[in-house]
Amino acid sequence: MHTSRTPRFNLGTLRGFEAAARHLSFTLAAQELNLTQGAVSRQVMQLENDLGTVLFERRIRRLLLTPAGQDFYVASKAALRLLDQAAAKVQGDSEETRITVSVLPTIGALWLMPKLHRFRKIHPKIDMRLVSSIEPFSPGPDAEIAIRVGLPPGQVQPSKTSPIEGPRIDLTMATKWDGLSFIELMPDTLVPVMSKRLVSDDRKLSLQNALVSFPRIHVSSRRHAWPDWLTAQGIEAPTRSDDVECGHFFMALDAMKDRQGIALVPALLLADLEYRQDLEILPCTPQRSAGSYHAVFQRAHASNLGVIAFLAWLQEEAAMLQTRTDSVLAEALAGSG
Repeated sequence: MHTSRTPRFNLGTLRGFEAAARHLSFTLAAQELNLTQGAVSRQVMQLENDLGTVLFERRIRRLLLTPAGQDFYVASKAALRLLDQAAAKVQGDSEETRITVSVLPTIGALWLMPKLHRFRKIHPKIDMRLVSSIEPFSPGPDAEIAIRVGLPPGQVQPSKTSPIEGPRIDLTMATKWDGLSFIELMPDTLVPVMSKRLVSDDRKLSLQNALVSFPRIHVSSRRHAWPDWLTAQGIEAPTRSDDVECGHFFMALDAMKDRQGIALVPALLLADLEYRQDLEILPCTPQRSAGSYHAVFQRAHASNLGVIAFLAWLQEEAAMLQTRTDSVLAEALAGSG
């Protein structure tokens, strides 16, 4: 009887494929792994030979994952994450390490900080320090990892004159990518929310009626969010004289809770919001912005046990948050279309 033999994969080859699939670039994967572009390309070709299938569709100046490549990317990403977590846990039991994470203020306050006790329980010997910033991340002594929202290298911001692909991102993750790598965590999907107490009865307002009736709450660091989002929705709504402006999304949520108007916020902030039942997501088509939330990290610290452990944990938490966010949106917008 003939039995098929499951291929055994070299760990370095798997890391080469995972990095190339994540960046959709052999060049960027090579920079992250301190290899040549040719070495990563050969790793992927060897993997394709071992699997007996094509993983990438190679186009001029562009890589795309085939359906088989997408499936194998998901599996390899999960497998490498488990290995990194196990290695960090085993070594972390006997070694102390310290890391600093720079995080966007709202993400830090409403999502990351309330979850950190889970990480510290798993890795009690990793000394974790959080600092808040919206400034572009750069290699240096201030932090090993940053959580930012924006466009990774190679992606272009949509212009006002082009068809709107999603609200523009006014923040820059990094001005120079030398020495930096990134992992995409979650999309930046914007939805309009208002306090249920803003309406005196149980009426369900349409988005258009709500925009006519109440001020909009703007976030100064995301000045294109409202106008681009409305354009994508096909709605014309001039700025009102009583519109409100805040510095950060957590301030916009506070102003919304205080019945000062309608806030346009990332949907992921709503999933764990303690007063979520007191707000209403207005009927709309949830709109992804041009960028996503990423973990940006210094390649020089990629072997740091704390960095390895935190990135693995962060990806798991982000995946769980995205699942909860999808559920909240599906429930809130059921029947609105």
